[in-house]
Amino acid sequence: MTARILALDVGEARIGVAISDASQILASPYTTLEVAGNEVRLWEALRRIIEENEVEALVVGLPVSLDGQIHQQGERVLAFVERLKRHIKIPVDLWDERLSTVEAQRLLAEREQEEGGRRSRRGGHRGGQGKGGRNRQGIDALAATLILQQYLNHRHQAPEEASQ
Repeated sequence: MTARILALDVGEARIGVAISDASQILASPYTTLEVAGNEVRLWEALRRIIEENEVEALVVGLPVSLDGQIHQQGERVLAFVERLKRHIKIPVDLWDERLSTVEAQRLLAEREQEEGGRRSRRGGHRGGQGKGGRNRQGIDALAATLILQQYLNHRHQAPEEASQ
């Protein structure tokens, strides 16, 4: 395999984007896109990312509640995917993203705590982004990465599980 898979974590303000490696085994954060009113620019940005990275498929995280229902945010994502499909030519899969943002926040908090500990031992000062800015963007891209990694893991396990 040589083409990549892209994943989106669609939020109201931002969309986290992650991309697989060419072998479709490892997911990495790619970027964060602002949703801000102008969808034309959003579609253009997504098309450019797809073309520049030779993406063959897109995975969109679908927020499903813990009881298995699709509520308001899930409905927004489904509507977004329907609009998106009119602007791209690659297949789109939905992936249950339950708790991906929560997990992304936990991972970032752990990383910040580790980095803070190293800085304080060196006598450095802890800069950081506080509650806004790049930290939130990092959560969005990391959430997309978790969605994509789960999707990739599932794809690679499925044939093995079927043969057992």
